[in-house]
Amino acid sequence: MSDIRFAPDKFLSLAVCIALVVLIGLGTWQAQKIGPKNALVQSIEQGLAAEPIELPVHLDDPQPVAYRRLFFKGKALDVDPIRLFGTNLNGKPGYYLYKPVVREFGRAVLVNFGWVPMELQMLPELPVGDIELSGVLLLSAKPGSFTPPNDVAGNVWYTADVFDMAAHFGLGAKDHYHFRLFADQIGENGSFPLGGQVRVSIPNDHLEYMFTWYGIAAALLAVFLFYGRKKALEANE
Repeated sequence: MSDIRFAPDKFLSLAVCIALVVLIGLGTWQAQKIGPKNALVQSIEQGLAAEPIELPVHLDDPQPVAYRRLFFKGKALDVDPIRLFGTNLNGKPGYYLYKPVVREFGRAVLVNFGWVPMELQMLPELPVGDIELSGVLLLSAKPGSFTPPNDVAGNVWYTADVFDMAAHFGLGAKDHYHFRLFADQIGENGSFPLGGQVRVSIPNDHLEYMFTWYGIAAALLAVFLFYGRKKALEANE
């Protein structure tokens, strides 16, 4: 009678095989995402570094030009700005000031004129009337799982939803572009509101996830082989 070298349980073998297929599949799925995500991040970095382009008259789908630098002329309305809670690039809490700038043909852009600290007693005066602005195009924001609802009555906002903000200023869906613009610094450097506070936050953890799933699969296989070898040694005694 020959020695048994490997003797795993049949049911356990089936379960391990299924688990390995799932784990390797998850790892491969994450691996396939690495290239497109790297390309997206590179595209955003190139867009931020490029010279501004003029905002087209018609831009129904802003997705292809998200994080691109744009410029345009318009008339800044004489209205109280929306105060959107947020942190600056250094992580200090405060408010971003939004108000519409209407182009000559009547369509408005929701402009983030910059950030002010919470302790500032009086909001700085924002431009009114004819103005030329440059900045970065960002899409409408969506609330996170723990984001408080916007306090429209108290004018304290937490989510930069361009449709809600436009409605606050009495603008219909056809009266404004469906994106927002983070304006460059409009006053002296370092003065409030502090412009150019664009934070690029795109998670790119696919490589780590890939190694995690493949690592779990390798560990499971090692434990399974060790168990099967141990059972074989016990059977040979």
